[in-house]
Amino acid sequence: MNFTGIRRALHRHRVRISPVNFTGFPRVAAIIYTSTSADRRTRASRSGRRPSLAAARAEPDAAPPGTASSTENQKPTARTAGRSAGEKRANGSGSVRLRGKTWTARLSLGEAGRPTFNLPTCRTEQEANARLQVLSELAGRLLAAGQIVLGLPLLEQAAAREGNALRDVRLAIDQLCKGEARARATGETTFAEFAERVLSGKLAEQYPDHVKAIRSADDYRSRLAHVLDVLGPVPLVRLTIDHADRATSLLPGHLEPSTRRNVAMVVHRILSLAVYPARLIGSNPLPRGWVPKADHDKAKGYLYPDEDQRLMRSQEIPLCFRIYYGFLIREGMRADEAGQLEWSDVDLDRGAVVLDENKTDDPRAWALSPDVVRALRKWREICPDQVRVFVGKWGNPLPGNNGAERFRFHLRRAGIARPELFETTDSRLNIRLHDTRATFITIKLANDRTETWISDRTGHKSSGQIHHYKRAARKVAELGLGDFAPLDEVIPELARKGRAEGTPAPAGSATRAASAEAAIAPAQTGQAPTPGDLSGPAAADAEDPERARLGPRWAKPTAGAAEPQPEPIEIIDLILDRSAVPGTSLGLVAGAEEWTTEKSIIFYRSTG
Repeated sequence: MNFTGIRRALHRHRVRISPVNFTGFPRVAAIIYTSTSADRRTRASRSGRRPSLAAARAEPDAAPPGTASSTENQKPTARTAGRSAGEKRANGSGSVRLRGKTWTARLSLGEAGRPTFNLPTCRTEQEANARLQVLSELAGRLLAAGQIVLGLPLLEQAAAREGNALRDVRLAIDQLCKGEARARATGETTFAEFAERVLSGKLAEQYPDHVKAIRSADDYRSRLAHVLDVLGPVPLVRLTIDHADRATSLLPGHLEPSTRRNVAMVVHRILSLAVYPARLIGSNPLPRGWVPKADHDKAKGYLYPDEDQRLMRSQEIPLCFRIYYGFLIREGMRADEAGQLEWSDVDLDRGAVVLDENKTDDPRAWALSPDVVRALRKWREICPDQVRVFVGKWGNPLPGNNGAERFRFHLRRAGIARPELFETTDSRLNIRLHDTRATFITIKLANDRTETWISDRTGHKSSGQIHHYKRAARKVAELGLGDFAPLDEVIPELARKGRAEGTPAPAGSATRAASAEAAIAPAQTGQAPTPGDLSGPAAADAEDPERARLGPRWAKPTAGAAEPQPEPIEIIDLILDRSAVPGTSLGLVAGAEEWTTEKSIIFYRSTG
């Protein structure tokens, strides 16, 4: 046999030789490793493969005489213990595996195949096996309910979540198995859907420790309405800063910078809640600084004390609004807080008010001004509502932050025409109902009230918030404009009611107010004034018992013998504010001789 035949024989019997120079048979290298049939059988059993037919035929020849068969000493494998070779895994069973630095779990899910789930929270094999048992349990329930395909995204979330988030996934699977919920096939929640969860209060109910319920959800909805066309249908996991920039670029050009900032703040807040506690996205796609900075440079309006007196004395303005404005100006409460104030919150015997529910969720209480307490006592005798302190004639709540236009209209009706109160420029805002707080802070600082005294009433939490009003307060102090007139004395209806009940006449500054009142109202001579002595709205109060509920309760006039009788007049009272009386509409009477544009439009028509 030549060398070539020897090499072929060695190769046929799987004999490995060292790679040396094969120039002749005497220089054949030593044998490094010989693979016998027993070795081949052992390797096949370890790898889980069945031995080849040639290896099986060679086994009798390979076994030495007098030894036991190697098949009897074969080591049992995991497959023989659990299932036979070729048998499929049962649905819901699986295994774990370490891929790189991340543990993964693979489950047999029937028609959903054998998907692999990442286990990012697992650090050891023991933790991975424990999570595999959780996934197997949830998968078994979905398989039994026939919802495995729809529930696959929920299993992916269960593999990656911990604590309350995992509990939420369990609840969602419970509802899906019971047929009470519909799972999204893609598992993606859109921006509009999550925003509705936030505004409806469902997220606050789910995470009460981290999310507070929104009181003014309508305001947030009005802001989101500007961007929902762009952001609404976008899934949260795919929303990027480009979507947000495009949405803000399409905002109407007439919006103020403060409004644009409020829209951006709502979008940023919703995405922050989607990160935590909802855990729908890993991070907020909007970077720090995306929300525009606040614009505090515009000057804001406030009333002088003499303008406040003119407003309170104007009987062309309904009494309910003057009481409301006077309270805001003298106590510094927010307009919406005063609109929701109830008589149970006010202690008229001791002169205190308690405000537990407010914008900042910081309960506060303080002592009311004595003149405000006296005015509220008289107002309660007139006010028809037994629950709320400030209501309109028809029992409707007075406007909160949305009463700016009506407030400016009433200022004009009172003869207040200072230009800066009614103009809006690049550097100034026209006066709003919220600026009654600015009026309170400015005038009280000018009259040497401390910041602590003011913050107890306004609810400001820092000295910097009150500091913005100090420059205007110094101007008021230098001009010597003084303080507000007592509320119970500056409003003519309340002052007359007090004197009719035997209250002594005011002194000092109140005397000046009384003399000015005497020029407006008729003298009290024991006989109620006739409608001709009153202005239009006051005359309507005298004739209409319903209107008299909010004004002075005059007795019916008795005509004198020598006094000419006024021509009978029919008064048609139409309500301009449609929101005050639902279902009413505004109509005009042809041939009306006189009419005004006040909240109550009064027409005079002769019946003779």
